[in-house]
Amino acid sequence: MDFPPKDIVSGVFSKEFVADILAYGLILGTPPLLSFVIIVYAIGDGNLGDDCDNGADDSCDIVYKARGTVFVSLTVLILIHAFEMKDFRKSIFRMNLLRNKPLFISVVGGCLALLPTIYIPKLNVDVFRISDISWEWGFCAAGIIFYVIGAECYKALKRRYWKAAR
Repeated sequence: MDFPPKDIVSGVFSKEFVADILAYGLILGTPPLLSFVIIVYAIGDGNLGDDCDNGADDSCDIVYKARGTVFVSLTVLILIHAFEMKDFRKSIFRMNLLRNKPLFISVVGGCLALLPTIYIPKLNVDVFRISDISWEWGFCAAGIIFYVIGAECYKALKRRYWKAAR
């Protein structure tokens, strides 16, 4: 209620909104995709296994590791993205993230919910077709750093060069 309503002629999808979707989509999608490619093709031998969606055998191990890494990475990034979207221009480092307790509890709870999904043996392989991860957490950490730096740079560019449509 701090700003007057938008002009009805401008529509919902403003240029800034479309730019946000493209920028955040690129920043958010790059780390999980790169982690999958690196795990399967650089660390593994590029073998995507035989019929890994219908059952696990030894040929699916690397694919399940890569899937687990992507699952964790993408989930955590989406949860952090919720914090970034509290304000479309203000830095996450200038926001009080604890002010919205339900959001904070949801993000922390979502991160904690990953652990049983990844580490309960029958649940991870038989239900989700992923494997537990160990050193692959490094890809998740790198993805978080990449996302926060990318999102903050994008917001800084918006603050400096994009006139606010308020």
